[in-house]
Amino acid sequence: MNKAIILLIVIFMTNSVNAQEKIQNINFLFANNGYGFGYEYEKFQKSNISIGLDLRFYDIRNDEYPIYDPFYNQFTVAGEKDILLFPLFFKTNYYLFDGQIANSFRPYITFSIGPFVAVDGDETISSFSKKWRSTESQTNLGASLGFGVNFSQPSGNTLSLGLGYDYLNVDKPIHSKDDFGGGYLFLKYQINRE
Repeated sequence: MNKAIILLIVIFMTNSVNAQEKIQNINFLFANNGYGFGYEYEKFQKSNISIGLDLRFYDIRNDEYPIYDPFYNQFTVAGEKDILLFPLFFKTNYYLFDGQIANSFRPYITFSIGPFVAVDGDETISSFSKKWRSTESQTNLGASLGFGVNFSQPSGNTLSLGLGYDYLNVDKPIHSKDDFGGGYLFLKYQINRE
């Protein structure tokens, strides 16, 4: 499966050399399971349709909660789990109302599908570097559906806000949980436009 993913990325990148308009974005994601950030690359096939790659990093934090310890007069974190998700999605955006409203306001629907790697660190090890050396990981298929709005600024930069839903189920449960998907909010900032 890893060779197929690499082959698809190479094919995608070679096809994108002749694209008329290429955009790169940095994403900040706030999900119901945690938080994350990502990188997006997209190219326009038509004025209202783009395709691209969506690389993300999620730090899963939904089972953690602080507990006050009166003996030491400090808070500790209960239920801490070191779970990371790395989705590698192939995406398409469909821009609504193309040519009907001002270009500075562009609503769109986005759909992404592809593999994601789930990594479970060893919580019993306190050293950060040693914790991530002894990990268990698995690769599964995931998807995402969302709605966003691009706000173009006079300086040429674009900011995008939106919400979506991730489908991120694992085959083998991690800490007795097999569904890490759910709703998320995103803030996207354009870093390059060619």
